[in-house]
Amino acid sequence: MKYTKEELFLIWIDSFFELEYRKKAALFALYRGEKFSDFAKSPEVKREIGAEDAKFLLNFSRREYMEDVLETLDGGNVVCITRASGDYPQDLFDVPYPPLVLYAKGDINLLKGRKFSVVGSRKSIPLAIAKAEEFAAALTEAGFAVVTGLADGADAAAAKGALKSGKIISVLAGGFNHVYPACNAGLFREIVAKGLALSEYPPEIKTERYHFPVRNRIISALGEGLLVISAGKRSGTAYTAGYTEALSRQIFALPYNVNVPSGEGCNEYIRKGAVLTVRPEDILDFYNIERKETPAVSMTEEEEEIYAVIKAEGEIHIDVIAARTGKKTYELMPALGMLEIKKLIIRQAGNAYSAV
Repeated sequence: MKYTKEELFLIWIDSFFELEYRKKAALFALYRGEKFSDFAKSPEVKREIGAEDAKFLLNFSRREYMEDVLETLDGGNVVCITRASGDYPQDLFDVPYPPLVLYAKGDINLLKGRKFSVVGSRKSIPLAIAKAEEFAAALTEAGFAVVTGLADGADAAAAKGALKSGKIISVLAGGFNHVYPACNAGLFREIVAKGLALSEYPPEIKTERYHFPVRNRIISALGEGLLVISAGKRSGTAYTAGYTEALSRQIFALPYNVNVPSGEGCNEYIRKGAVLTVRPEDILDFYNIERKETPAVSMTEEEEEIYAVIKAEGEIHIDVIAARTGKKTYELMPALGMLEIKKLIIRQAGNAYSAV
């Protein structure tokens, strides 16, 4: 990968994770295209970041060090999008501490099109998981790339929904060499193969808890709007929503029953002005986008009867389905299983079912 002098400079200073952001930004403001060793020796650098840090820079200013950094990045198929790059997302300049470098794996062209952010809780209920996948698929069909994280629960479900079209941008809270959570390493590889993975951390940096709230500003900035699938009363989603509000962008949220803990945050966002969202069209209508018609899923006569009963109730116990249809519970199981496979219903706790 070929980089300009300014891009190489940003990759160089960003490789020093111990050097604080403020100093890195100040160094970039001072850089005028000179050799790194000459730059590190300049009185302005010593005055700006202190003699000790200036000496540190000088010790790592040799060409061999930078060659090693680039070789490692190239070997991992990592592309660096820096603040000096023409394809750096301009919306990132509207959030605190715009990343000096975005490390990317996958299709960076996804950054050029329309994007929409989808986030949610790791402890989402099954219906919310299904909705995350459904909404993400619908958004990509409408022309958006879905921006989300990689956590279990709603984020992973949104990623899977968006992967159907390949329009997925997953923003990690650590370097690519330490995918977190490890159980989603396979999902990460699929995202890299079909979509795009981003991180503001060099590949060797491990994920830390404090990275997540900081990472969320990137998710907010990249999307035209934000859909909150699920959020508890105290949720990391609050950071994402806060950044979205600060950017004067619209928040959409799924409504919940008052006794569902993972929906308390969503209900609060709606109370404060988020768009109550129950179907993808609620988002698409806001942006004046017509949804493309998708072929209806075929059902047998028996499946149609059972599905109609479940859809009318929202959530219904299998015994009630049996009473409504005049069938034995064991007679319902094959049709219920097929409806689950066709992703038309979700099995809830306690032998209850709900329509997707």
